[in-house]
Amino acid sequence: MIKMVVSSFYNTLIDLEDAIPTSTMLQIERLHKKKILFSVCTNRRFQEILEYNKDFPFVDYIISLNGSYIYDVENGKSLFKSKLSTINLKKVTALFEKEKMTFYGEDKVYKKKEEIGENEIYKIEVEFPIHVEAYEDALKKMKVNYSILEINNKKYLEITSSKANMFVGVDKISLKNSIGLKEIMVICANDSDVPMVKNIPNSYIMKNSAESLKRICENVTFSNDNKGVENVLKKLEK
Repeated sequence: MIKMVVSSFYNTLIDLEDAIPTSTMLQIERLHKKKILFSVCTNRRFQEILEYNKDFPFVDYIISLNGSYIYDVENGKSLFKSKLSTINLKKVTALFEKEKMTFYGEDKVYKKKEEIGENEIYKIEVEFPIHVEAYEDALKKMKVNYSILEINNKKYLEITSSKANMFVGVDKISLKNSIGLKEIMVICANDSDVPMVKNIPNSYIMKNSAESLKRICENVTFSNDNKGVENVLKKLEK
């Protein structure tokens, strides 16, 4: 029996107009009536998801910044945090000093490293065009997690702490709620979602998913612009 559904946000839950279809929201509401939790995982800050949650509350937990920051919506507080170390922050900024970077803190986004000051950084985003292969050895030596996000025809290299990924986020939530991995359903589309798909048996990917997911998961639903999440959620009514 499924007790929690975890859905990616970008390229998955929202369509090409950055909206959640009304019929999908109603489907999520039916899950809640069955006492099934609904969590969202995203590369962005949890505050962005809360904006969608204002008019039609639908989410219980938000796994944000690729698993670096988990937010408990009901209790209004963080469940888990994993910032980049000061050493790795300096190493990453030096490695990509000629590239366009964005730094994600808990409450603010910084476009320049000089703006960070003493604030904690949970994710660094490097905008393409860059050749990731040229940096892989250096990133591995730093022992950080990294993935590639493609959205709106743009690509980004995303770097987080080695202690954080999307599956770590799911695991923290499941432990808090005494939910087993076989009682979780995952619906996703992005490279950063690979750890979840590798560890959770009930995983579905979108038709528009990253190639890294298509190589490891055979359960494919419709694209995000054709209500792929809703199609999977309907399976829980049977």
